[in-house]
Amino acid sequence: MHTAPRNWLNDRIVMLAAVVAGGFPIAAPAAEIMPPAQQNALVQKYCAVCHTDSVKNGGLSLAHYDATELNPALAAMLLSKLRNGAMGAAGLGIPDPTTREAWVAATATQAENAKGWTVLRSEVPASKAHIVTASMVREVAPRQANTDSPVYRLTFSCDSVSRKGEVQLTWSPAPQTDRAFSVAVDGNQAIPHRLEGREEKMGNGAVLTSGLASAVLHAPWADRTLTVRDLFAGETVEFPVGELGPADRLQLAACFAGGTH
Repeated sequence: MHTAPRNWLNDRIVMLAAVVAGGFPIAAPAAEIMPPAQQNALVQKYCAVCHTDSVKNGGLSLAHYDATELNPALAAMLLSKLRNGAMGAAGLGIPDPTTREAWVAATATQAENAKGWTVLRSEVPASKAHIVTASMVREVAPRQANTDSPVYRLTFSCDSVSRKGEVQLTWSPAPQTDRAFSVAVDGNQAIPHRLEGREEKMGNGAVLTSGLASAVLHAPWADRTLTVRDLFAGETVEFPVGELGPADRLQLAACFAGGTH
């Protein structure tokens, strides 16, 4: 597990020959890492217009994205989308090639350790509550030759006061529509789920019917593993919940049926 520190980059300049981000390889020429302020500006212009707090296309809100705060699983999802045509989805054009390359390289460095758990805590404004989230990503085999490996992200969240929890699954790069799939906890009987709907609203007001890229899972707390099967035909992805630290697991489990209180 990785607990994220603040201001991890500190505007430092790193020379690259290639970037390998926790299993997410990209080719990049020797270049300077893009400063966080420039990354944030690009995310706000090209991404946050669609991935808002109110309209979380793809299960992502990027309205408060801050490149100085390390969140590898979120960066891995952003990286997958940047590498697979999402830059122009808002109808605002795309950056020039040099800027695109530097942006992708910078995001790849932030995606390091995305395959381990990152636990974050944030305060709820005007409340004594705080939200605890834990997230990680897993890859599966490419669906076609010479394409990126699909990425799945699992996120647990827990409100410390209301004890309300949520389990969210997001995936990239391809959307999915009207699909039956299953979720199993600790190897127990599979729980059937169904993904329904196919529309997402873009930043330019257009409505796309290509499909969805997130789902809320309905399952009890997992002590060891949470396994998703057949969201895409033949694919199985397993998340090692047991690798969360004991204190984090106890705090998160309090928000879920079957959790340890």
